[in-house]
Formats: sequence, C-alpha cells, structure tokens
Amino acid sequence: MTSNISDHLDAAAVASCNMPDSAAGVLRRPDGSIFRPPARFQGRLGSPSFPAEADRYQLFVSWGCSWSNRAAITRKLKGLENVVSITYSDDDPDALRAVWELMEPGHRTGVPTLWDNKNQVIVSNDADAISRDLAIQFDRLATKEADLYPQDLRAEIDTINEWLYDNIHSVIHILGHEAQENNHTTLVDDSLRALETLDSRLADRPYLNGDRITESDVRLFVSLVRFECAYPGIFEANSRYPEGHPRLWAYARHLYALPEFSSTTDFHVIRRNFAVAFDFLREQSVVPNGRPSRWT
Repeated sequence: MTSNISDHLDAAAVASCNMPDSAAGVLRRPDGSIFRPPARFQGRLGSPSFPAEADRYQLFVSWGCSWSNRAAITRKLKGLENVVSITYSDDDPDALRAVWELMEPGHRTGVPTLWDNKNQVIVSNDADAISRDLAIQFDRLATKEADLYPQDLRAEIDTINEWLYDNIHSVIHILGHEAQENNHTTLVDDSLRALETLDSRLADRPYLNGDRITESDVRLFVSLVRFECAYPGIFEANSRYPEGHPRLWAYARHLYALPEFSSTTDFHVIRRNFAVAFDFLREQSVVPNGRPSRWT
C-alpha cells in the first residue's frame, strides 16, 4: 500500500473533528492551506497521573464525528460501559462546554474529550490516543476479551492505520477545503482506487489484519459509513462509495450487524453533522436526504 492521496497537494496535514479550533476541525494558514494542529490535551490513560480505574473517567463524543465515533465503538467492543461513562455532546452540549470552560475559558470545545472526574481535568482530546488507551489499558476491568491492538500485529496495524489516514480519512477534508475544480476529479479517482485497494485486501481475509477485528477495522468502518451516507451529498464525491466495491461493502455491513458498531451509528445525525460543519462550502446549509440506508 504505497499510494498517498495527499501527495497531490501541499504536505500540510489534514485536520479532524477532534480538534476544537474550527467548526470543521481544521486551521487555515495565511496562504489558505489547511493543517491539523496537535491536540490541546495529551494525557495518557495508564500513566501515573491517569491510572486505569473504574468510575473515574467520562468520555465526550458526538454521533456525527468519525474521530470520536472510534472511541465509542472501542468502549463497547471492550465492554467498558460500566467502567468509563459516556456523554454525547449532540444531546448535552452544555456538559462538554462546562469541562472545557474549567480548563480553557472561552476556548472552542471539541470531541472526543476524555475527562477525569477525580481530578477535574481534561485528560486528552487526542482521538488516536483516547481510542488506543481504551483498547489496551483497561483489560483487567473489561467484560469482553477483544484485543484490538495485539502485540503480534502492532507493526502491521500501525502501517495500515497510517495508510488509512492518508488515503481514506483525510481525502474528504482535502476535497472540501483544498480541491479546485481542475484537481477535484483527480482526487476522487484516487479515492476510488484506495477503496479498490482495500476491496482487494479483503479477498483473502475477513478483516483488515486477518481473522480478528482490530483497531484498523474500527477506523475504516467509521469512514465507510460516512462515505455511504454523508460524503457524496456534502462534497459531491462519487456515489459509488462503498457499494461499488463488493467485498468492502459486505465487510462494512458485517461490522454494522455487530451491536457494538450499530448502536454507536446514527445515519441521520452524521448527515446533519457534515451539513452543518461544512456549511461554508455552500451558500445555504442543507442537510441532504441521502440514499436510503441499506445496512440491514
């Protein structure tokens, strides 16, 4: 897996909605290019400051945000419902605002956010770190044995995760923020080729890294959901996402059939989230109806 969609553009990193710095989760340079700044809070679960304890941490996520959706799925795959509490900012935005005001008065909020109820501080708003720590730091408290970052696959997982970031997760932000008319088609074609690469990868395995669900599958799933129900309407991306790739589509539906994935997915909120977050791309903010869902 060597292709990299972002090679067509400036080397600026692309931001995600875990960042509180703009409605779409990105910052713009004076020249108009976009980048993803580091997370404001970067504490780690399992460290001396933040040991893995039950009933201590609160996870703030959004139904619409793919980056926080990962953490919600991971929490359920590990069986941590009675260990780490969860609050959806879509339902209770005041609670999220309250914890950010305690730490950074006036600062824009962001998801995911991991809050330490004991010390009354934000542990982290780094999406990758939060999901990783939920996956590996609570094994003694977890009620399910899912190993999402197994020792024997970590190098492979890290490699595919980096490829997914460059070729799947970031492309929509690139299209939305950077693509001019003359390179939009090229970027969409590259995106389709990336999905074809994944479709081929699944020819001899049920999951991205073999016969078990790993962190990489959680990352890909949240993007496939949005490719299908939100991205085409918002960014005029190709409507073949993802059912034009039969193995990938079967894989996505298989994951959605698992309660840990389906119970954390809300198609309507996802479409609304993207319509609102990227309303600057349109003269009017319109939530597209989208195609009827075919996940069941």
